[in-house]
Amino acid sequence: MDFLHAFLQGSFVLSAVFLLLIAMSFASWYIIFWKGMNLKREYRFYKDFADKHAKIKDWPTHYKSEKANGCVKFLLDEVKNLQAILPNYQSHEAKKEILTMHLLQTLDEIRFWLDRGLTILASIGSSAPFIGLFGTVWGIYNALASIAIQGNAGLSVVAGPMGEALVATAIGLFAAIPAVLAYNSFIRLNRLLVQNLRHIAEQLTVYISNANAV
Repeated sequence: MDFLHAFLQGSFVLSAVFLLLIAMSFASWYIIFWKGMNLKREYRFYKDFADKHAKIKDWPTHYKSEKANGCVKFLLDEVKNLQAILPNYQSHEAKKEILTMHLLQTLDEIRFWLDRGLTILASIGSSAPFIGLFGTVWGIYNALASIAIQGNAGLSVVAGPMGEALVATAIGLFAAIPAVLAYNSFIRLNRLLVQNLRHIAEQLTVYISNANAV
């Protein structure tokens, strides 16, 4: 029994389950490709920036003229915007506190931006197997109902509903497994990228809070 036959010959409930799982699978793969492309681009931007400054120990002294892209640019722009308020604070501790507070808020905003779409992946990964299981239970119910109506438990009676039930389980797993794997991978990659950005923020904080030129 193939999927098309199960969809066309199945009950309304089972067909609705199939459509829902297919929609969830398409949504999952769309988010996976979208997030994957965004992360690849952000890591390229970070690598370009890191490679450029790997051998320059005092690179924060030139932050005003730095050119970057993506999340790194967002972080540097926030530091440049702080130039308007930092002169109001004379002490080292006050400057460091203001810088730390604003840069942590910026990192939180970056993390929130990077995590877009992950809630959907998590929801698909956790719910799709149970939706497929519901389709399986419904298929078994139809098989038992067919036995009761026709009065026999022959293969010709139960094969159709049981096949539909197995297809529902397979589609549920097909939708859930990629979503779970992608979710875990994106969480790890996002955490690593934010940690790298935190290192940049810490270097900027140390330099600017001790500088008189800001």
